[in-house]
Amino acid sequence: MTTRVQQLRGVPDTPPPAPVPLRPPRRRRSKLLVLFGVVLSALSAAGVVWAFRATDDAVAAVGVARPVRYGETISAEALREVRVRPDPGVRPLPWERRFDVVGRTSPTDLQPGEIVTPDAVSDAATVPAVGQQLIGVPVKPGQLPAAPLQPRQPILLVPAGAEAWPPVRGAVISVSERDATSTQVVDVVVPEASGVQLASRASAGGVAIVVLPKGR
Repeated sequence: MTTRVQQLRGVPDTPPPAPVPLRPPRRRRSKLLVLFGVVLSALSAAGVVWAFRATDDAVAAVGVARPVRYGETISAEALREVRVRPDPGVRPLPWERRFDVVGRTSPTDLQPGEIVTPDAVSDAATVPAVGQQLIGVPVKPGQLPAAPLQPRQPILLVPAGAEAWPPVRGAVISVSERDATSTQVVDVVVPEASGVQLASRASAGGVAIVVLPKGR
């Protein structure tokens, strides 16, 4: 006896095909982004080269860290190392020569941010310097301390009579011997703005001298 199996409707005779794996879509790089990356890399490389050359060309020099007045002793704390580019118009003092300056009296006012030049090493400073005037102050005993004044000694010039005026800071350059009237002349440098009027007051004997500690 033959048994016939009837095919079910809607059911295929063969198994369905295996599913095809899907590949992720490829990301296309923008040509503009690639070009931007190339340009950025080139600029970065150029910047590194420029910075290296700039650092390589700079030299270590002596700079001023804090104010030093004319006639004051230059201390190591008043100096700092700075990097400067070579310039024909600037003669910086090399940092390795900083101890040539330490312990010497300043030939001019030094301000923070300035660069120390070899002129600061010289013992013979130009007197008066730019912005200063040299005047002679005749004084008698009682108008100055009995202790001898030293060259480069910082001083204050103050009223010795009835006239009142603000004290003027200066520095001693030299002191003469006393004459027959016990008067001696003290040569001092003062700011240019005060020189003429102070010289007039000194000629009338109206100026006294107060000694300041060095470094002030």
